[in-house]
Amino acid sequence: MSISAILGGTFNPPHHGHITPALEVATHLGIKKLGLMPCKIAPHKPVQVEQKHRVNMVKVLCETDQRLYPELIELELPSPSYTVKTLKALKQRDKHTICFFIGADSLYTLHKWYVWETLLDYCHIVVMRRDDQQYSPPDHILPWLEAHTTTDVNTLHTAENGYVYLANSGLVTVSSTELRTKIQHEDDDNMQQWLSQPVLDYIRHHKLYKKK
Repeated sequence: MSISAILGGTFNPPHHGHITPALEVATHLGIKKLGLMPCKIAPHKPVQVEQKHRVNMVKVLCETDQRLYPELIELELPSPSYTVKTLKALKQRDKHTICFFIGADSLYTLHKWYVWETLLDYCHIVVMRRDDQQYSPPDHILPWLEAHTTTDVNTLHTAENGYVYLANSGLVTVSSTELRTKIQHEDDDNMQQWLSQPVLDYIRHHKLYKKK
């Protein structure tokens, strides 16, 4: 059964803080492909760049690792954007197993997502937790977690959907806002620790995140 992983985000800009741990988790799960899926951003949000630049930064990043590929389906779907609708569209298009990667912080607010109870109809959810992070999901999602959590990696490969897998990772919380601020103030000499060189080159070439 074909299987792929999807990591959604604003990717404004795409940085190592989440992508590197996601690749580590994908390797642990025996998944060979990780799709980076830019989400739609409301136009009123501050310090934004055009959607084409977010897409292009994802594309140049994906060229640095053969396991990565740009997944642009959410940008192509009609608004408003809901994760469950995106996953449904992905499932209908590709007909293969999807492991949707999220951080523990997203798990804790999952009950606020649009029809969140139906997410597992279209995917498995893989929760990336830092090794040193205290794991404390809210009480109101515990019954759902207990009903769907698996500790068997093989289950993700043999079942088409329906399971939650809790993965320990080296997930590092990096503030995209802080990264943009550093770039804005030309304090980007040590940015290679968070941004791939092609992404940093793209940002510099197009003068992204600079004050107008």
